[in-house]
Amino acid sequence: MRVAAVLASAACALSAFGLYPGKIAFTSDREGNHEIYLMKGDGSDVVRLTNDKGYDDQPALSPAGDRVVFVSNRDGNHELYLVGVDGKGLRRLTDTPYSEIDPSFSPDGRWIIYTAMAQGDKDIWRLNVETGDTEILVAGEGDQFMARMASDGALAYVEDGGDNEVMLLEDGAKKNLTLSPGVDTMPSFSPDGETVYYVTNRGGDYDLMAVGRDGSGTREMVALESTEARGAPSPDGAYLAVTSDKDGDLDIYIFSVEGELLEQLTVNESADYEPSWSE
Repeated sequence: MRVAAVLASAACALSAFGLYPGKIAFTSDREGNHEIYLMKGDGSDVVRLTNDKGYDDQPALSPAGDRVVFVSNRDGNHELYLVGVDGKGLRRLTDTPYSEIDPSFSPDGRWIIYTAMAQGDKDIWRLNVETGDTEILVAGEGDQFMARMASDGALAYVEDGGDNEVMLLEDGAKKNLTLSPGVDTMPSFSPDGETVYYVTNRGGDYDLMAVGRDGSGTREMVALESTEARGAPSPDGAYLAVTSDKDGDLDIYIFSVEGELLEQLTVNESADYEPSWSE
């Protein structure tokens, strides 16, 4: 029976190999420091993209899957950097006395959306990848941060007005996608822009939720007795890469968009987290 179980497990793993499309960038401290890594969507061919004594974190793949933007304090402050998926062409994008964090690409790849503390609190900015020009997108009382952009330019982001809520900014008008006690955070759009995934602690621990862009249809996606973070949709919209500590440390798992656990992509005693999935 034990041999049969092992063979069945191996067959399951092989059936998943190559199933999931694209590539996933993520952060790991598996070699003693927080660095940026890249792997195929099925967890194979893991490569290290950064190698610096600083803290590298929050990677986001470009829509074309050829570049990764990330945060690093390697020069003494949290700034944005860009590197190719081959680990070459490292470029510093920002150089300011304040912190830039939470980067992501616009769907057309022209802009990087990020959070900056240039005005004393957190506001949402964008940076032109080619020219380096910056401009503010969302500001106001309190903090606005962790924005993601849909293909039509709408923004899903977090606003702290006493507790963290997920907001939608569309055609100059904003509305709440969440309105509940506790922390709602880490929004991301489905590829078609019609669903926003986010993380909440309203159930006690952090779970992954989904809500329609119109604010309807709120539902639990992943609600385990553990901490889940950042649902990163696959390019085809069929899967989610999710960080979870369900086995005692942070690893990256694949779930269907119906919430079914399909695969554990990273397996080690280190922390693997902050997945970003692209072509």
